[in-house]
Amino acid sequence: MILSRFVKTVLCALVATCGVSVLGFAQDFSLTVEATPAVTEGLTQYRFYVNMNDASDRMSAVFGNNEYMLTVDAPDGAFNSPFNSSWNASGINPAFVPVFPDLVDDTYATIGLEGPASSSGLEGAADPSIVEDSNQPITPFFLNDGATTLLSNTLTGASWYILNTASNGLPDADLRVLLMQVTSSGNVSGQMNFQVFPLGIGADQQQLSVAFDGAGTFGGGDEAVSG
Repeated sequence: MILSRFVKTVLCALVATCGVSVLGFAQDFSLTVEATPAVTEGLTQYRFYVNMNDASDRMSAVFGNNEYMLTVDAPDGAFNSPFNSSWNASGINPAFVPVFPDLVDDTYATIGLEGPASSSGLEGAADPSIVEDSNQPITPFFLNDGATTLLSNTLTGASWYILNTASNGLPDADLRVLLMQVTSSGNVSGQMNFQVFPLGIGADQQQLSVAFDGAGTFGGGDEAVSG
């Protein structure tokens, strides 16, 4: 199957090569959703991690399109703090947290960061970039308090990503990379699609699609999709 032209162009640019099929060498990159009580009473923080196999594996991008739908459903609404004006974690200013403690409950997209790259302590870290269909943007899910659905299933599609040189694409001490935080009073479910560079090698990129429902570990089998 062929990825939508727009998203495939972005992913190929990150890889620096096109037409690579991942089906022949799929590895076990699973998705873990962790649920912990939020600072705000009655809410739960859901954190989404991709589990890597090696300290040199790199996370590249999260994507969705007409063939591999990216979706997050939060029927009870996602909490978005008015003090984070960004769709990603760069708007979670550590200096504001003591004054506005519920800022840490904000719903955001990320790749390996819990705040701005500049304050992460990681040399070479970079805030993620985003491309999205103007007729079906995904950023409102991370900006509008009470948002219930993130959906990207058009030909144009959407993706948030970092370059292969960004150090926050590497896993943490637990061999995990954070992709997203969603805070809600209810359950979350959906499907995540992501691109990984095993051992940091772009030419060996893998694109995987994993469905999730609530907290737990999902995938790690034959979820690879073709490039």
